[in-house]
Amino acid sequence: MAIRSRVAMWAALVPLLAGCSVWPVNQDPAGITWRQHANHILFALQRYHGRTGQFPATLRALVPGYLPALPEVPRLTYDSTTGSLAYHYIPSFPQLRWTWCESIGDSTNWRCAEHLLTGFNRS
Repeated sequence: MAIRSRVAMWAALVPLLAGCSVWPVNQDPAGITWRQHANHILFALQRYHGRTGQFPATLRALVPGYLPALPEVPRLTYDSTTGSLAYHYIPSFPQLRWTWCESIGDSTNWRCAEHLLTGFNRS
């Protein structure tokens, strides 16, 4: 009887566990979407910089000449000296730790890391 109950328990758990997946940092569905939004802004920053030789003082300067509008998410932090962007978010389930991402300069290469602390202030 004990063996049958264990087999039944595993038979019920295996399909549930098989449905769970864990993504690499910033590769979850939310992270991919947000990175795509941020990449559109980086492309606009690159075009702006290519035409003017400098980065705009604010991201709002990209609208409407380089972008139709700024995306509402992710909330971005912008460095006008380097043209870099940064954002943070909580990934899709089952990963629930804060993820912080920053572009390397004005490129679409991203450096992302998970953080266990909530309310972590990155300056």
